[in-house]
Amino acid sequence: MNGLVPITGIAAIVATALMVIAMLYLVWLSMGDGTHAPNLDHDRPEFADRDDEEEQPEVTDGSSA
Repeated sequence: MNGLVPITGIAAIVATALMVIAMLYLVWLSMGDGTHAPNLDHDRPEFADRDDEEEQPEVTDGSSA
């Protein structure tokens, strides 16, 4: 029974290393395209990045709710 401990430990280390490599590969793939780039589309301003304040507050006080 104690002979399986090193085998399972090595398998766990290999599986963890492969998962880390896979995640780094996915991050590397996502950096190449413009998926996470800011949207500069002037035809559709609702999807563009906005720096101005919203006209309606997000939180209302207790009396108006």
